Order: sequence, then C-alpha cells, then structure tokens
Amino acid sequence: MNIAGLRGMGTRFIRYVRDPRVPLWRKLAGVLAVVYFLSPVDAVPDFIPVLGWLDDLGMLSAAAFFMVREVQRHRPDEPLDGLPRDAEGRERIPEAVRKHV
Repeated sequence: MNIAGLRGMGTRFIRYVRDPRVPLWRKLAGVLAVVYFLSPVDAVPDFIPVLGWLDDLGMLSAAAFFMVREVQRHRPDEPLDGLPRDAEGRERIPEAVRKHV
C-alpha cells in the first residue's frame, strides 16, 4: 500500500469512527487490543519467552485485520432505510418492481 492508500484508509477510518450508526464495541476493538497488549495481565504471561509474546501479537493482528475489514466494508453514504437513491437523494425504484406496485 502506498502513501495515498494509507491517507485514504485514514480518512475512511475517521469517518467510520464518527459514524453514529456503527456500534461502540466495533469502534473500540482496536483500542481494546492495544490495551490488552500493554496490560501486564494477559491470557499467557509475558515472562514466558515465546508464548507470552505470541498471544499479544495474535491479539493485535486479529484486531488490525478486523478493523481494516470493517473500515473497508463501511459505506457512510448509504441511506438508513437501504433503498436505492439517485444523485439528488430521491428513491429509485427499478422498473421491474414498479410494474408490480
């Protein structure tokens, strides 16, 4: 990914975090992973040489994968009702559906 891609992803991430339709737990997934990484209380203690670090890295990578996927799937411009709309925001009903209405 180049610099422009990172900038675009950062912009999309900010929109994702500010969107009130996104549940709070989804927004906090990355933050909670970093807190887990920094916390002295882990599932596997850090003083165990390899396993202690692997669980922290696994948690961070899982949270990063989750957040990237969530931000990529996020569509802030979709209407709340899910109906297709034209450029002016009017409902656009397909011709096949219009015949049955």
